[in-house]
Amino acid sequence: MRAPDNSSPRGGGGAKTTLNFWHIYADETRGVPIEAAIRRFEADNPGVKVVISTYPNDPYKTKLKTVSGEDFPDVFHSWGGGWLKSFVDAGYVEDITSEANKIINQMNSTAVNFNNFGGRIYGVPYVGGSTILYYNKDIFAKYNLKPPATWTELEKICDTLIANKIIPFALANKTKWPGAQHFVLTSMRLGGPDIFQRANNQEIKFTDDVFIKAGQMVQTMVDKGWFPTGANGLDWDTGQSRMLMYQEQCAMIVQTSGFLSACRQENQDFYDKKLGVALYPSIEGGKGKATDILGGENAFSVSKSSKNKPTAIKLVLFLATDTQMHQTFLNNGVMSSKPGLQSSDPLVKLALEQTEKATFMQNYIDQTLSPELAEVHKDTTQALYGKTMTPQQAAQEMQKAFDAGK
Repeated sequence: MRAPDNSSPRGGGGAKTTLNFWHIYADETRGVPIEAAIRRFEADNPGVKVVISTYPNDPYKTKLKTVSGEDFPDVFHSWGGGWLKSFVDAGYVEDITSEANKIINQMNSTAVNFNNFGGRIYGVPYVGGSTILYYNKDIFAKYNLKPPATWTELEKICDTLIANKIIPFALANKTKWPGAQHFVLTSMRLGGPDIFQRANNQEIKFTDDVFIKAGQMVQTMVDKGWFPTGANGLDWDTGQSRMLMYQEQCAMIVQTSGFLSACRQENQDFYDKKLGVALYPSIEGGKGKATDILGGENAFSVSKSSKNKPTAIKLVLFLATDTQMHQTFLNNGVMSSKPGLQSSDPLVKLALEQTEKATFMQNYIDQTLSPELAEVHKDTTQALYGKTMTPQQAAQEMQKAFDAGK
């Protein structure tokens, strides 16, 4: 595994064009295929050298917010949505519509739309995924449990696990976004799949009863012992919640499809023999379905300040259409944003089926919202787990922040 902020020049001497390329994949499963693709790009484009810098997820977001437009890398990792739009609005991102139109019909249309603002395209997706309920098949078999289809079934499962001294859900919430997924999914199950879009459009308020009820459910889960003690101090990036799964102290975890690649790299035996995937259950009386999923994509964008825009755009298009890289991803637990590619990995196949059969896909909320409002979203949901805010207070803080940002 490469260290964070690892700059690695490629292409040898004599390069006439240098591109700075930033991404977040420091792990081997995802980082190695990207580096291999970069080498192929350099081989196909003599005289081009790509300097790669890698950062963990949250430090990357912080770093990119602190650089000026002139210092932006030529090509950079993006999540689309409100996060990317904030940089587009600041004039930092190149409009690549004419070039991207040549290939976007090959990509997942939902993922493409996350990078489309005002009918213009500012990023091309290459990795897609969704939030999944993972479970330990051995533990479930031992206690005659099945993946829950409804909230009532989930409650019974958790009661059984707790009675046998097993924590129902692993959670490392130091970086805030892991716990937010429970809150978002319960909100979608209660209020319907588009509940956050409606709030962001101010058709309803962030103080709507749905969000307060979802906050109450999260705190009930905390009170019942569904999560590890001190979950807000545990770190996903260092693998603390994953270790709880591997050590069988916890039976389930709600995480992005990035868990597949992490688990495969860290504990192949657990991955092959014990890991199961399921949908987050529906809630009786709610407006949402289990097939309404929370997901997103990773894309690459080009800086408006790049001095080598044609080459930078060429690299973005290459990465989006490089079948070998996508195949390597798919066969190593990483989901592609390019439909129709097959995986030899049975768990990835199941995850892809969930995405393909989804009745709705909500982009991750911290990517949907502006960076400023996303931070309030993560802060308030983390506060729900720590019981330092009531659901009403958390909802009021969200609406207050939204009103201030108008």
